[in-house]
Amino acid sequence: MKASVAIFLLLWLLSASAPAAVDTIIPRPMHLQKGDGAFLLTKETRFFLETPLAENSLDYLQKQLSLNAGFTLGKAAKAEESTLLFRHSTGLGNEAYRLQVTPERVTLEAESEAGFFYAMMSLMQLLPPAIWAQEKTDLPVKVWPLSACTIEDAPRFAWRGMMLDSSRNFFSKDYVKTFIDRLAQHKINTFHWHLTDDEGWRIEIKKYPLLTRIGARRGPGTKLPFSLYPAMRGPKEEVQEGYYTREDIREIVAYAEKRSVRILPEIDIPGHAKAAVTAYPKLLQEPHDKSRYTSVQKISNNTIDAGLESSYIFLDNVIREVAALFPFGYIHLGGDEIPKGAWRQSPAVARLMQREGLKNTREVEGYFFRRMDAILAKYERKMVAWQEVGAHSGLRDDTIIMAWRGDGAGIKAAKNRRNVVMAPAQHLYFDQQYVRKKGEPGHTWAGPTDTKDAYAYRPLPATLPPGQASFVQGVHGCLWSETALNESIADYLAWPRIFALAEIGWSDEKRRDWREFKRRAFTAGIRRLEAQKINYRRSKKH
Repeated sequence: MKASVAIFLLLWLLSASAPAAVDTIIPRPMHLQKGDGAFLLTKETRFFLETPLAENSLDYLQKQLSLNAGFTLGKAAKAEESTLLFRHSTGLGNEAYRLQVTPERVTLEAESEAGFFYAMMSLMQLLPPAIWAQEKTDLPVKVWPLSACTIEDAPRFAWRGMMLDSSRNFFSKDYVKTFIDRLAQHKINTFHWHLTDDEGWRIEIKKYPLLTRIGARRGPGTKLPFSLYPAMRGPKEEVQEGYYTREDIREIVAYAEKRSVRILPEIDIPGHAKAAVTAYPKLLQEPHDKSRYTSVQKISNNTIDAGLESSYIFLDNVIREVAALFPFGYIHLGGDEIPKGAWRQSPAVARLMQREGLKNTREVEGYFFRRMDAILAKYERKMVAWQEVGAHSGLRDDTIIMAWRGDGAGIKAAKNRRNVVMAPAQHLYFDQQYVRKKGEPGHTWAGPTDTKDAYAYRPLPATLPPGQASFVQGVHGCLWSETALNESIADYLAWPRIFALAEIGWSDEKRRDWREFKRRAFTAGIRRLEAQKINYRRSKKH
């Protein structure tokens, strides 16, 4: 039995180590020219770094070689003696790179850490899929062929993002790191971490320990019911809980930085705040408020009171701790789906409206976000918010609006010379079903959305003049977790649709072609997922 398993593994490794074609890279490079012959990566290969900016990219390769080849590369004494050369080149651009493979040498050129890392991701996609395996093998591959080619590459958009919702259903620290790693493999540079919502508060705040002691637990015996709509699936007889400590977050941030991924934390306010107001009702809600309302998700009493000064003191303290944990210059403040009817009978909001001359609760929202913008500025951070916030005046010019209901709000923001990231639910919400089918994970309110639907998205309409189009910072996918009850389902919903997201954000739109993309994604792309044991959606219709 053991012999047959060993033979099977050997045959798999041999097939997995066959030379890969050069036109298998996701996202598609800007320029790729095939060469003659191949370079053989072996334990005799020697590297040379002209700059420490290439260290992270080399470390990534060395780890995978250690796992799957049983060796790591030695260092050459000087550049001329190396066969894997990391060359510092100015003038390429922040995330751009040049990769040249000949039978004699591999040269990676960039001027930034991100550029070197993306060059390495392309190089490793040229290697056989077995290089991506995440578990050490007993039969390592000793020779890794690289087909000769020259690649010159740079991204279309500076912002290429993907969101994971850890509030509705909690994901472990290890899974979050793995999720980030897979984004980095496909040159996605922004991980949007949805850390708070009605269903759970998942980030430790030292100043307010009840946020995690109470707000990170729901189900029997807790103060939060499990069956908050629409997160009604799963074992309701069990307590659902979990949060990330400050140490967890620092570890994840450092892990992401080594992969040229910045983390955008989201604290969803003033709506979507049931977990927070349950933990600290006296700070966040007016006790004499007679307002009766439910959110779109049928949750009552989930909105922070904008008229209470204690709300702003609380949020100031929260933002101070969040800013200290996340070095990225932006924090996402939500701002979506504030329930109709919230604040209408709040005495604190009534006093605020009279004092500030506000006519309605919509103007109260504007006041709230201007106050929050000032708090962010105090901690040298800028605001990202959902499109509902974009209608309010008085926010700083570098605020970013995230358009999610469709293109309309994003195009309007760009025409008004406001920074916008496109995240339309109809194309880039990966919590939607691939196909409308009973038993299929996901929602259908904006879908179904298969990989072809995602790939079809065009972020910049031809009618948008270049001066306005420059305000479109990039694109963003979202994986809400109401139906992602575990990591396997989350992976199923994410892959292969993230392939499409990566190409929309990186590749020249004129070079995008569904049939050509489908060939790369559902051959080499899938084999790389399989090597990493990623659960993806298998279907003849994509």
